[in-house]
Amino acid sequence: MKARIQYDDVERYRKIQQRKKRGRIIGLVIIILLIMIITMLMIVRILNHYKPAPQFMFLADKEISDNYEVKALIIRDETVFRSPADGTVRSLFADGSRVAKNENLAYVIPDQQIDELKELQTVENEIINYQYELIEGNGNAGAKQIDYETSVQIRDILSNVYTGLINEEFSDLATDEAALNSVIDLRNERLRDYNFKDTRLDELLNHYHELESEIGLKSNVIQSSQSGIFIRTYDGLEDRLNPANIDNLTAELLTDYLENAPQGRLEQINLAKKDEPLYCLTNSIEQYFAFFIPAGKSTNVQVSSKVDAVTRDGVNLSDGLVIKSEETVDGTMIIMRCNTSLERLSDRRVVSMDVELNKESGLRVPLNALIDFKPGNVEAEILIENNGYIEKTQVKIKKHNLDYALIESLEDAEYQVGPSTMIVLNPNDVSVGDSATGLP
Repeated sequence: MKARIQYDDVERYRKIQQRKKRGRIIGLVIIILLIMIITMLMIVRILNHYKPAPQFMFLADKEISDNYEVKALIIRDETVFRSPADGTVRSLFADGSRVAKNENLAYVIPDQQIDELKELQTVENEIINYQYELIEGNGNAGAKQIDYETSVQIRDILSNVYTGLINEEFSDLATDEAALNSVIDLRNERLRDYNFKDTRLDELLNHYHELESEIGLKSNVIQSSQSGIFIRTYDGLEDRLNPANIDNLTAELLTDYLENAPQGRLEQINLAKKDEPLYCLTNSIEQYFAFFIPAGKSTNVQVSSKVDAVTRDGVNLSDGLVIKSEETVDGTMIIMRCNTSLERLSDRRVVSMDVELNKESGLRVPLNALIDFKPGNVEAEILIENNGYIEKTQVKIKKHNLDYALIESLEDAEYQVGPSTMIVLNPNDVSVGDSATGLP
């Protein structure tokens, strides 16, 4: 009996301890929950107190466009001229230079005159080195400016080379090398015409011109038969790719040319062969660019619409005009005409560039200012400032690209928008009815 009583006491004690333990656990849980609730309330209060202020922008009429990266075929009105003899070519003008009719363009130097040519090149190098010495000294502001402009161009080219090496893209290295040589040749040509007012340099230049004249007397002199832009390259497509037969360019032909035509800068002809092509001239200020907007990204491009473009190496092509727009299986085939920067692209047949098509003007807003907007929507909501508070209104989407949209008010919208309307750029951070000042 006594053992039975002791067992009951132990069991009762154990249950009491379990109840106490559960009580402590429940109490601890309640305390933790209370702490969490208080913390959340404090966070909410702090967030409400320090809520992000609305960011505003005034609506204004601006442009948006459809932007694409394309590879374009260049078409020019070029006249091909052939060499009168075999020999080494020494050009008197840089590629892309404008020349007059009957002007001496180049010498075709026979093999017997190679020693004289080497001597001329030695004198030329001596002139260049001495010019650098003079540029580093005082004065010669004009020469310093020429050298500075050349340095900027060289720096841009070297930046392209560095970027290509970092990205392991080596296809454009030959293009960059040719561009570098062209820039240096043009610099040397400009400095030769600059008057340094230095006796030693004048003597070197006189000796240089004497040697050049002697070589010219014993060489075949190439003269321009017409005025125009001097093109020192030839790729064999000059007769086929001409504005006169541009209407015959089909999508299939364009695809073939873009794949097989020489890429990057064309190599200059340094060794001439009799009756073989030597150089080209164009007296037209227009050039044409044919390209595809890839299938899936195609858009309706109207003939006679304006186009702006910039090449990979920064050549601007402004105020281009679409002369052909045709839907094909490869995408939208576009041919644009442009009358700018012909001389800077005279040594290209294919060029990579960014184009801007279908420019339109209107009230432009960033897409992130539209509430729950999805591509293709014709309406959206935006937040605006009205009498010091944030209000919501509905707008019509006229056009949009990847970054911006053109909007206008709906007729039945409660709040109308127009130029100088203040819209909220961060609609996810504010609410309707908030103060426009961001204060509670």
